[in-house]
Amino acid sequence: MANVMQRILTLDDIPDLIALSKEVDWPDYDAEELTSLLTNGSFTGFTTNDGHVISCAGLFQYDHFASIGAVIVSETQRGLGLARKMIDTLLRQSDQNVPVVLTATVQGQPVYEKLGFHTAGYIHTYKAQKTIPSALRLHQKVQLSPADESHLPSIEALDEKATGTNRPTFLKSRMERATYRLIAKNESDEPIGFAFGVETPANLMIGPLVANEEQVALTMIQSMILSYSGAIRLDMQEETAERLHVSLLEAGFHKSNQSHFMMIRGKDKLNDPALLYFLASQAFS
Repeated sequence: MANVMQRILTLDDIPDLIALSKEVDWPDYDAEELTSLLTNGSFTGFTTNDGHVISCAGLFQYDHFASIGAVIVSETQRGLGLARKMIDTLLRQSDQNVPVVLTATVQGQPVYEKLGFHTAGYIHTYKAQKTIPSALRLHQKVQLSPADESHLPSIEALDEKATGTNRPTFLKSRMERATYRLIAKNESDEPIGFAFGVETPANLMIGPLVANEEQVALTMIQSMILSYSGAIRLDMQEETAERLHVSLLEAGFHKSNQSHFMMIRGKDKLNDPALLYFLASQAFS
């Protein structure tokens, strides 16, 4: 540890963070996505004596819980306890009165368990290179339109009901970042769902996506995939995966990964999986 030092990471570190992400094969982290992560969260990391970033982790504090994500350690620096030290730092920085959640890789799970985290569920990742939008069963009476800032109060209310926390700053930032933004309304013109689609170098990441029922969610998914010809990624809780698995397979998706959804300072998930269909990302929750 004598040859490395821990410090706060900033936007100036983005070139090193892009290189670090590529080293561990995390292709979704380009300059734009890293800017979003760094401006919405608090990041710590380790650097070599010459300032080269060799690890990172971010804390995203909301009012009723916090999320830790983007935990990366260079393959050349593993086994030194860097991940544990970064998580310790972020836990101390977080609001001590609310739960902290994270999504764990296979390699990270034992580290988090030693720190006191427990598995509260699972996150399933689905991907598609080529989709079949016509396979999705749609809600015939839902009205979709592009979302803009005038819809933010409705989006914030839907998101809070689904996630169990209030995060207006994040949602405004994510809307600005999103290439695709949808609001869903019923026949009475009441908002019943929303979805953002964010382009990264590897995928269109659909999320957060919140809907009051399954067919509303599928209708928003179809609208987005009709407009996009590249790879698509969806991150969702296990309960959502169980409900949508057959529909997603028929639409050309496959389940590519399953990760542990872990928590400390709490036992039960705050979010409502009946409403929260897709996460913004595993970092943001």
